Amino acid sequence: MSLDRILGVGALLLAVPVGVASWGFGVGTPKSPGAGFWPLVISVVMFGLGVSLILRPSPGLVKAGGSSRWGRFNLTLVTLAFYVVALEPLGYLATTALMLLVQFRWVEGRSWRSSLGIALLASLVSLVLFRVLLKVSLPTGVIPLPRGW
Repeated sequence: MSLDRILGVGALLLAVPVGVASWGFGVGTPKSPGAGFWPLVISVVMFGLGVSLILRPSPGLVKAGGSSRWGRFNLTLVTLAFYVVALEPLGYLATTALMLLVQFRWVEGRSWRSSLGIALLASLVSLVLFRVLLKVSLPTGVIPLPRGW
């Protein structure tokens, strides 16, 4: 059994209990979503991706350039772990910008200029979306924000 099929089975085994648990939280409606709405959406997508991995596995683990996907995968995991740990002390804006910079530069292989620009813009846009428009309380951290943000 190929690694892709094993990961597909793992995705299915994880998606089913998450979907059942999210249904128990109350899904609500698209206009008035309940606590389980987004976890249910994520579990359905995860289920579909798991099925696609089982039915159509990729030909191999090594890309045409010869580099392994595991290095990028591990860097992504380390970056996400950093994000969880650093969110409170550094704040949303700084932590999100750093995480996106690493993801765009070293995981996706974009240029420094592109990575930095997209990371900063995406961090600012998401901060405005969550903090100003949706009134979500986010950690301020080391970057002082204007009043009302």
